[in-house]
Formats: sequence, structure tokens, C-alpha cells
Amino acid sequence: MNMRLFLRVVLATVLLVAGGCALGSTDPLAGREKSRQWFGKAKFGVFVHYLGRGDDWNDKVDSFDVKRFADQIARTKAGYVVFTLGQNSGYYCSPNATYEKYAGYKVGQRCSKRDLPMEIADALAKRGIRLMLYLPSRSPQADKQAMAGLNDVHERQPAPQEFTRKWSDVIREWSLRYGRKVSGWWFDGSYNRTGWDDLTKPYNWNTWADACRAGNPGSILAFNPGAGIQHAFNRLTEQQDYTAGEQNKFGPTPESNPAPDRMQWHILSFLGSRWASKDGPTNSSRYMIDYIKTVNAQGGVVTMDVNISYDGKIYEPHLKQLVEIGKSIR
Repeated sequence: MNMRLFLRVVLATVLLVAGGCALGSTDPLAGREKSRQWFGKAKFGVFVHYLGRGDDWNDKVDSFDVKRFADQIARTKAGYVVFTLGQNSGYYCSPNATYEKYAGYKVGQRCSKRDLPMEIADALAKRGIRLMLYLPSRSPQADKQAMAGLNDVHERQPAPQEFTRKWSDVIREWSLRYGRKVSGWWFDGSYNRTGWDDLTKPYNWNTWADACRAGNPGSILAFNPGAGIQHAFNRLTEQQDYTAGEQNKFGPTPESNPAPDRMQWHILSFLGSRWASKDGPTNSSRYMIDYIKTVNAQGGVVTMDVNISYDGKIYEPHLKQLVEIGKSIR
């Protein structure tokens, strides 16, 4: 073998080994820092609890004025919106054939016929605003039929393996449909980690995260253990990219309650007196502006929950404060 050929073989071997090491990395956080950079730069966003139930659910979803909603959000200068797919009632504002199959419902009985998040994602994207989605970590606790079909138990108990498999299948359908139109997920009620922490079992945190990122590998994830200050800024799994940050008032900062290493600090609370409440704002615009600036200066992100009607109109006093915040922050 001549020297030139020998050097080529050596170089190829080095590149192959290096590539293999990268591909075989056991660090789930590796390579995800860039995926969440946009979130830190967003500074603040809006959270919407769009929830309901009943025979008129499809009529309620059909009444949502997407253009007006997107225009309202654009006025606030928010960087993103977190929108609920559904919660414990078992009614969702988007179709999902996998959910209907497992829960034993016909098309339109629990999942709306209209794909509201798809329309919202498209409308927000035209205005340079990202969409993130909310789901509970467990099956809808108020729907016993769905819980049985999904093989789930009470949310304070460990998640059964079969539930984690089925719930991941449900999430995967949404993730694949929305693709890169959805930039992240916020999961509520991750109270008992026992069912997901054992990575030697077939279905665990990784199964769940893979489902979320099936349509967009860059999706950022948060899992919420509850509103307690001792929990809200923790990392439940290495698959988590930002703190859930649920609080009953704005006040904590990245300096007072720091996030774990290589994790985006984030707080979520409400403008009214409670979640989705049609009252307030509780704090003055001056307080919120100063608070958000402080959090941003320390590298954190703030999400504000607002009240919204079924036809997609943000409660006017909340909208007014958000507009004031946006003008000052941007």
C-alpha cells in the first residue's frame, strides 16, 4: 500500500469512528440546545385554555374565528401561543382517529370534526408566531370509558405500560399531522413518574418523547409535576427541554429558582384570579412589564394564561394588558 492510499484509509477510519460516536451518543440533551434557542429569544407568550364538553362541542369549535384570534395575538407581540388540545373532560378540539379507536368513540363524539389547531398554526405562522400544544400526561380522568380504553388508572398512580403505549400512539398521530407547524408541547399532571422512569421497560419517557417529536424532531417538551415552587422548575426527565414553571402568581425568577443545567427557564401563570378566569388582570401592567424584563434579563421566558370565549375572542382587559406589555418588551 502506498503512503497516499494509507493516509486515505486512516482518514476514513477516523471519520467513521467519530461519526459512530456521535450517532451512538447516550446524552439525550446533545444537539437539542439549538432546538430551544427560539424559545429563549421569544421572551413571552400566551396560554389559552380552550376547553369544553357536551353535544354542542362541534358547534363551539366551529364558531372559533381563527383570523380574529391570530390578529389579537399579533397585537400583543407574543412570540408563541400554547393552546390546549383538551383536558380531563375527554373532549378535544382536533380530530384523532387513534384516540377514537382506543377510547371507543365515533368520529366527532369527543374529537372535533374541525382541525382547529391546524388552522390556528397556519394563521399564526403568517404573522411570525409559533404554536405549542397542551395535553394532560394521562387519559381524561373524567371520562371513564376513555380511561378504560386507554388502560389507564388514577393519575396519582404509576402509569401502566399499556397506557403509555396507547397514549404515545395518540400523540404521534397529532405530531405527524402537524409536523413543524407545532414547535413544542406542555404536558400537565405528570404527578407520578414511577411508570416512566424505568427506561428498561418497553414504554417510558423516551417512548413518549419520540411520539411528540415524530412530526418535528425539534419540538421542545415540558412535563409538569405541579405548581409547588419546589417542583415547578425541576427536570423530570432528560427528554425535558424547559421548565413547566406552573405558579399561582408571577414572582419567581431564574435567579431565585434556577433551572437545571442545559434547560430553558420558563414560568407559567395567569392574568386573572385563576386559570382561564374572566376577571382581572390581577397585577398592573407596570408590574408585569418590570417582571418580564427582569426574567428576560436573567435568561427566562414568561407565559401568561388568558380568558377566551368559544368563538376565539380574548377577554378584553387581558388583551389590553398584553398589548401594553408587548409594546414595552418589544
